[in-house]
Amino acid sequence: MSDAKKPVNSKHLKRLAERGQGVGKHYLPFIFVHELSSKGESIRVKSATVGRVHHLLSGIEFAAFLIFDWCDRVIDIREQFPIPIEDTLIICQQLGIKHPQVRGELSVVTTDMLVDFKNQKSLAVAVKPSDRLGDKRTIEKLQIEKSYWESKGCSWKLFTDQEVGRQCKENLQWLRPYFDQDMAEAQQCTPADSQELIQRLAIFKDGPLTKLCATLDDQYELTPGYHVGVLRYAIANRHIKIPLEKVFHSLSLSDIATGDVKSIGEASYAS
Repeated sequence: MSDAKKPVNSKHLKRLAERGQGVGKHYLPFIFVHELSSKGESIRVKSATVGRVHHLLSGIEFAAFLIFDWCDRVIDIREQFPIPIEDTLIICQQLGIKHPQVRGELSVVTTDMLVDFKNQKSLAVAVKPSDRLGDKRTIEKLQIEKSYWESKGCSWKLFTDQEVGRQCKENLQWLRPYFDQDMAEAQQCTPADSQELIQRLAIFKDGPLTKLCATLDDQYELTPGYHVGVLRYAIANRHIKIPLEKVFHSLSLSDIATGDVKSIGEASYAS
């Protein structure tokens, strides 16, 4: 039986009716992390760019997402974006490859991220571990995505773990508890805490950032590590920006950029 005559997976059909549509805060990804049989490195993280919780299926996706969320030129990030199955069927026929399917039912092909920029251009991003690029079936699926997006005049990029430097990886590990909506640390601080930290740091001219936070712990007689915790929260919520390529324990006060202290508590996210 040709692929075109095979049924589409019933779960995928139901999702297509409800998801992969809309923009900004109103977009619903095709896959939610709780729908996976094994979560693995799956992460739910709220973006500063869009202001909604994003569903990321791996640590590499998280790294790619954070880099785009950090970029001031980005206005929207839509993860797990479904490609119309009528298009992927045609592409597979043209390429002479088998359409993705499970137990004889056709699967919807998704792109890991569709990123929109202020210049009205978009970039489709496929995220894969570099050690999977020697797998023939992985390459075929990437060919489907690339062909689709190029046919729509949209740029397409392959993002692997090789794109992320050691310093950036260390920073992501350090910040992750304050990004991930399923971790308790993400719920412990408030924008008011960020505002207070920025005001307290303003008394210093410069110095190692983590040491300054320890000095503030002593000065205000707070539990050791309190101000570093607020710092991590403030960076994760982009009240404070750092160069991701410089590892956190080597940061100085002069490395950071802060938002308007008065507006942090009232900041609204772009949709």
